[in-house]
Amino acid sequence: MKQFKTRLLAASVAALVSTGAAAQSYSLQVIESPESVRNVYGVALNDQGIAALQARIPRNAELDFEFISLALLQELGIPADFDPETDTLSYAQYVALVQRLEDRFNESPSSLRIAVNFAADYDGQTVALPAFLNSEGNGASSQLNSADHQFLGLNQNNIRVGIASAPYERFEYTYQPEPAEGQDMPDPVTTSYVKRDFTSRAMWYDGTTYKLLEPSEQTILGGESGLFDINENNVAVGFSSVSITPRAQTRIDTCLELDSDPSSSIPSYTCVWSAWHAFQRGTATNLSSFRGTELRTNGSIYNMHATTWQLDAQGEVISQTQYAPLVEQLEEDENEWSTYAYAVNNNDVAVGQSWTYFGEEPQVGGRIKMPAIFINGETRPVTTDETYVWGTATDINDDDIAVGFVLRNFEGTRRAYPFKFDVNSDAFEVLPTFFTGSSTYPNAINNQGFVVGSAEIDSTANTTRRRVGFVYDMNNPDQGLIDLNDAVGCSADYFIVSADGINEQNQILVTATTDRNYTDSQGETQSEQVSLSLVLNPESGEITNCTDEGDQIQRQGGAMSPFGLFAMLLIGGLITVRRKFMR
Repeated sequence: MKQFKTRLLAASVAALVSTGAAAQSYSLQVIESPESVRNVYGVALNDQGIAALQARIPRNAELDFEFISLALLQELGIPADFDPETDTLSYAQYVALVQRLEDRFNESPSSLRIAVNFAADYDGQTVALPAFLNSEGNGASSQLNSADHQFLGLNQNNIRVGIASAPYERFEYTYQPEPAEGQDMPDPVTTSYVKRDFTSRAMWYDGTTYKLLEPSEQTILGGESGLFDINENNVAVGFSSVSITPRAQTRIDTCLELDSDPSSSIPSYTCVWSAWHAFQRGTATNLSSFRGTELRTNGSIYNMHATTWQLDAQGEVISQTQYAPLVEQLEEDENEWSTYAYAVNNNDVAVGQSWTYFGEEPQVGGRIKMPAIFINGETRPVTTDETYVWGTATDINDDDIAVGFVLRNFEGTRRAYPFKFDVNSDAFEVLPTFFTGSSTYPNAINNQGFVVGSAEIDSTANTTRRRVGFVYDMNNPDQGLIDLNDAVGCSADYFIVSADGINEQNQILVTATTDRNYTDSQGETQSEQVSLSLVLNPESGEITNCTDEGDQIQRQGGAMSPFGLFAMLLIGGLITVRRKFMR
């Protein structure tokens, strides 16, 4: 169970039951974002007031234009004659460029690599951005500081867990081009490429020291592992690479042949890295008959297994258990066949996602990811109902009640339906939504049965709809979902797009958007929308219904948020950022 916890007034439960007058049910506690980053998102908050956050987009990245292509600059509207020695990027150009240099978008192995994601540590007063595998912290980003890292979980022992990549290093590669027919041998060509020691590592951090957990399989690119959650018993859960996929092995064999070819323009490492990058941007083509954003499969050259690690108080591995997918992979299926564990409760029951096949007769074209339970070495399905074509379990409480979402067709469009699942009775139940067809994503559940997450609030037929953070009390189902923007009063300067966690006193950690001013290159004041983290502290009172036209106009700036991107990542594969911008 994710430990999104801090102290809260017991009066919150009574406040949630009422739906009438204009008093707000929660007061806002703003977690001040560091000036060195543009956006901050909620991840986890424990009873001691220690928080794990996720920061994105450095405000002062060191950009080496020698390794940025002219084509990319022109695509972003940066003039062809731009000279970094004498010219200055506008703020908008800078942000657009940094976003395109992010690892998951930047497919060029010769391009500049910089860090864009930073694990953020909140001690109850200030936010720090540790260096970890980079030489500098505080959101420093450059070719030298190119290691991305994220916190994804936190327990009551103040242990944070997450994922980190190795920093990229540049190397020069020289090859001998073949001469054209009848021409002399051309001069050798030297090209600059990048490489790193590993793709990702599960990360453990106690506030002072960090440790990395190595995966089983590390061929070529160093392997992949990650941690999403840790319970009070120091059982941490995530994933670990266990083998090379057949499809990737064919590509690797071809790449290795390049080492014996002096005319090859790329080395074998770069060839394999390019394959990995293409796989991790893959989409589920078998669901294309449903309208909606493409589902990212977040593939790899590796097969992953959901893994539980029993750690000691110093982060050393005592034992580990790996979980295979729900069903055996077809012999003719050469793609990735993986499982991922996203949350664990204090009974050491983990939940997450597994590849499987749709229908009673497995076919390669029917590959889907579905929610899974990991317990005592066994991988169990949450549902085999063929109404649902994709999904994941996102959290589980100490009563062994899991929550998550599944996708199904609604009027020709994919929509996410929230569910709860009783591990002990195998009872599966779809939870309420704001309206029929509202895609709803539970993020966390506490032991009292309160569920928080993000859900669509607009009932228009558009593929992209505005989302809000919500809370739902399973013990009072007639209340339905409560829009947390109503629960903080209509005059708030923030629009809550996601509720990321809830503690046993029902205090809620949320991600919100707000407007922030900056000065452009002409000295004019401009406004941009940014994300930040808030803690909602319950107060006695009733929920405000912010439905009048004036309130809607005042707060419409939050209509489109970075959570829209997060949700698509969440649907397709792992759940980032906090999952938010992972994989």
